[in-house]
Amino acid sequence: MRSLNIRSGTARPRARFLAVCTAFAAVVMFVSTASAHDFWLIPHLFAFSDDSMVHVNCKSGVQFPKGAPVQPTRVASAWVIGANARTQITQLAVVDSSLLLHHKPGASGQYLIAVALTPRTSRSTPAGLLRYLRAEGGGAEATRLERENALVGDSLVFHGASYAATVVQVGRAGARAFSLTAGFPLEFVPLSDPAHLHVGDTLRVRVLGGGKAARGIGIDARNAADSVGTENPWTTLNADANGVVHLALSKPGPWLIRSAWVGKRAGGASNEWDVARSTYVFDVATRH
Repeated sequence: MRSLNIRSGTARPRARFLAVCTAFAAVVMFVSTASAHDFWLIPHLFAFSDDSMVHVNCKSGVQFPKGAPVQPTRVASAWVIGANARTQITQLAVVDSSLLLHHKPGASGQYLIAVALTPRTSRSTPAGLLRYLRAEGGGAEATRLERENALVGDSLVFHGASYAATVVQVGRAGARAFSLTAGFPLEFVPLSDPAHLHVGDTLRVRVLGGGKAARGIGIDARNAADSVGTENPWTTLNADANGVVHLALSKPGPWLIRSAWVGKRAGGASNEWDVARSTYVFDVATRH
């Protein structure tokens, strides 16, 4: 095979070519990060009348609230959680562009709707896991793992799963459920009732990672009205020492918050990790 002799006269064009490739890769990574595939729940209504069937859309995509239906086979569990009962949702069907969840609560009150997708196991390098996180809306968590030098060794196994939650009100009375949890590895727990939010309010949310306050974790938030790529930059915030995030609500309508959390797998090998990505949807009314 003839050797390739790169002369000094060709070095400059080659350097320019490599620079272009590097810039292109950076652009691809930026677009991928901005367009992370999220999974969310959005009710037909956030408040249903007494004795109603509750309908919730289950979607995934890059432009909330638009998206494609999640296939029923991907759903590991779906729950309606009230102050006095926790009931599994068994009515799931793809209709048009959504997977629809149907459930009729037995009493008036507020309910947490929580859905988990089936985990997927992948083998990767530490750098590969960091790239995955940055491409799927977990940039802040990737930065934390790098800062703490948490990922050691040449290879690792991660079990990735997605979770979503929202709250609905049935009737005008009944117990509240906004402070309840589903037991997911990563959850958002509002510290005040999201049913009473208006434009101009600030929502305080505690983020739980592995059942504990996720100190310093990063979250992203966006309003449904801003659904077009770079025209809607995510609002990125970091939790305080108590795992609490303060989100100023500037627009009415549905909001989505998301985050990612990585923790050592309980009972797993030293190189096994759980990767949880979660979203939470709530509604904001117009000004008081």
